Amino acid sequence: MKLLLHCCCAPCSVSCVKSFRADGIEPHLFWYNPNIHPFTEYSQRLGCLIEFAANENLELTTRDEYGLRVFLDAVNPDTSARCRKCYYLRLETTASFAAQNGYGAFSTTLLVSPYQQHEAIKSAAQEAAKIHGVDFLYRDFRPLFREGQAQAREKGLYMQKYCGCIFSEEERYLKNRPSSLPPSNSINAGENIFDRLSLITGEEKLEKLKNTKVLVFGAGGVGSWCAEALVRCGIGKIGIIDYDTVCASNVNRQIEATTATIGFLKAQTLKKRLLEINPECEITSYNKTFSRENADSFDIPGADYVIDAIDSLNNKLDLIETACGADVTLYSSMGMALKIDPSRIKTDSIWNTNGCPLARRVRQGLKKRGFSSDFTVVYSGEHLRREGEPPPAGVKPVNGSVVTVTASAGLLLASLVLRDVTGL
Repeated sequence: MKLLLHCCCAPCSVSCVKSFRADGIEPHLFWYNPNIHPFTEYSQRLGCLIEFAANENLELTTRDEYGLRVFLDAVNPDTSARCRKCYYLRLETTASFAAQNGYGAFSTTLLVSPYQQHEAIKSAAQEAAKIHGVDFLYRDFRPLFREGQAQAREKGLYMQKYCGCIFSEEERYLKNRPSSLPPSNSINAGENIFDRLSLITGEEKLEKLKNTKVLVFGAGGVGSWCAEALVRCGIGKIGIIDYDTVCASNVNRQIEATTATIGFLKAQTLKKRLLEINPECEITSYNKTFSRENADSFDIPGADYVIDAIDSLNNKLDLIETACGADVTLYSSMGMALKIDPSRIKTDSIWNTNGCPLARRVRQGLKKRGFSSDFTVVYSGEHLRREGEPPPAGVKPVNGSVVTVTASAGLLLASLVLRDVTGL
């Protein structure tokens, strides 16, 4: 196939070219990007692509037009829809060149970035293909993005800091300055929310984290912080299980609990927050309590890890038996109430814990059930005196909790998963 590949920049071209070559397709590169400003940025990106093409023995055609006025004419007057207009401006020219020069199809490296408007790119390309009577070869290159960026850095390619147009450059400039403009919700091209993490894990282990599935049972003071840490550590698939709604007494320690979320379902509220951190994470919320009877609805055997942050003893015992029976790695939190010193939190086998009342009851309950398997728990032997008046007879006492302890336990649980997946 004679393929014309529109290139937005050299770093985005790396993985796209590699993918086509793996299928026996040698793409002919095409440069037309009048959206890139200022001229120094335009020249740097074009120069980098020319060097990349030469090093990779790739043919490159450049329509070298610094098109500030062309771009502004295309996106005005409604600049709020500028991205769709910008995509069409570049891809319509690409389709025209492909049709006039006998190419069987065209594609674009814009499809590799998870930060671009993927469906808008696809729609603009299909429209341009129809007008010029040439095929558009669609491929979702986004799974290759991180690998390609890492290879681009290894090759010493220029890594741009913003999309390219003057509007994205303005947003970058104003990002940390007081402004009357609304904040930008976009991530600049070339940026990656896991860049700092990958410096520790490397790209291969970062990809393993992305493909790992964790079920978090309980979205309270421990589980909510664990879930957030897992997302910030690059875990790509998470299930959040909690039947409860946010109440005022949750605000002091549960990450989804604020005065604005009181009355909302915990699992759904936490899911919304986590998707704002990483929109690519696959998150499922279950607004229910785990029990032996509904265990099948959570697909525990399909998970890589189970986090037990359940308070109810019977449900906790049921989950422990179910997870261990499914041969899934289980990390369980013991009691974190009536504690104030996070430095006393430890990890150990459930059978080696001491000083934790809940751990003792869990061991006793498991022994009665004939359970003898081993699993790792997070626990603390600290136990403070309960303050306040004792509850009336027959009323279960409520124990005090503090975020410095519950959050630390949640972060430690997430750390166990992170270290186990990466082997670090």
